[in-house]
Amino acid sequence: MVDKEAMVFAVQRLRAADGTSLSFTVLGEDGLPVEAVEVFLAHLESKGSSPHTVEAYAYDLKDFFTWLDQEELRFEDVGLEQLSYFFSWLRRPERLRARGVFMLPGIEPAVANTTLVRKRAALASFYRFHSRRDPNVPALLGELVEARPTGRFVPMLAHTRRGRPRSEAYSPIRIHAHRRAPKTLTDDEIAALIAACTKLRDRFLVRLLDASGLRISEALGLRHADLRLRSGEIRVTAREDNANGARVKGMKDRLVPVGSGLLDSYGDYMESEYKALDSDFVFVNLFREPLGVPMTRANVKDLCARLRRRTGIGHFHSHALRHSYATRLLRAKVPVEVVAELLGHASTQTTSSTYSHLSVEDHRRILVEAGVIDREELAL
Repeated sequence: MVDKEAMVFAVQRLRAADGTSLSFTVLGEDGLPVEAVEVFLAHLESKGSSPHTVEAYAYDLKDFFTWLDQEELRFEDVGLEQLSYFFSWLRRPERLRARGVFMLPGIEPAVANTTLVRKRAALASFYRFHSRRDPNVPALLGELVEARPTGRFVPMLAHTRRGRPRSEAYSPIRIHAHRRAPKTLTDDEIAALIAACTKLRDRFLVRLLDASGLRISEALGLRHADLRLRSGEIRVTAREDNANGARVKGMKDRLVPVGSGLLDSYGDYMESEYKALDSDFVFVNLFREPLGVPMTRANVKDLCARLRRRTGIGHFHSHALRHSYATRLLRAKVPVEVVAELLGHASTQTTSSTYSHLSVEDHRRILVEAGVIDREELAL
C-alpha cells in the first residue's frame, strides 16, 4: 500500500446570513464538507440537538476521520477490532498520532477516560444513523437486542441505558470512566464570587444560577417575560431561534421556583445598566461592541476566568453553581424526583448517578455521629 500524506480535517463553524442560527461541519483537505459527517450533523440539528452538542460531535468525528485517513480505511469497512485501535490512538499525545508510531508503556494518556466515553457515544450515534440509511453499514458500538450473554461481562455505558435496547450490534469495547464527584461551592465562595463582580449584570447572572440551578445555555436564552420574580418563578422555555445559539437541553420546558431576593438584583441591573435598551434577552452585551446582542457561552467563559483570577477559586465555572444548587436541595432532603424535575434531567437516574457521592458522605456522617467511626481517625 502506498504511503500518502494524511489529510487535514478541520471543524468549520457555520452561521446563517441573518445570524440567527449556528451549526458546524467537518471539512476535508479539499475544503469541502465530509459527506458522511455532514448528513449526520444535519440529522442531529433536525431532531433538536443544541449547537453545543453538534459542535462536540463534530470534533469527535474529526478525530475519527483523521484516524481513518491515516489507516486508509473507509468508515463503512471498519470492524470492532480495528475500532479498538482508534481508541488506543486517541490516548496518545497529538504529536504521536501518526502512522507507524507506537507509544511505550508508562506514558500518561493524553485523553481522560471520561472524554473517551463521550467520543464512544458520538461514534455509536454516528454508526446507528448510517446503519439505518445503508444496510451495509454495521451498527458498531450499538446494543444487544436479544438477551444479554451471561457472565461477568458488562458492556460499556450499560448503566446509561433507558428502556429497550434498539440497535443491532453488541460492543465488546469497554472504557472504564469513574464518575468524579462534581465540584461545588461553599456559601462563602459564592459570596466572594458575587462580591468580585464589577458589573450588576454579572452579579445578577451569578445570583440567578445559584438560586435556580439553570444550565448556562438556559440562562443565556432567557427573555424578560420568562422572569416572573414577583411570583417567585422562572420559566425555562425551549426556543430554536436564539441568536446566541442558547438552547434548552432536550427542548423541555419547566418552571423553577426562586426566592424573592432575586427581584432586587434584577431591578438594580435593569435600572442602572440595561436602562432603555431595546432587547428581549435578559443577558446582553452592554460594555463593548456589538452592544445589545445576547451574551454567548464564550462571554460567560471569559467572565468565569476573570472571577477565578479575582477570587482565587480555581474550580469555579458556571456549572459549579448548578452542582451547588442540586447539592443543597439533596442535603435538605428534597426528594430526588423533585430535584430531577427542577434541574431538567431526563430521569431521576441521571440525578442519582451524578450526585451518588452525597449518600456516601451522609452515611459517613451518620456513622461518625453514632460513634462507629472516630472523628480523629476520619481526619487522618
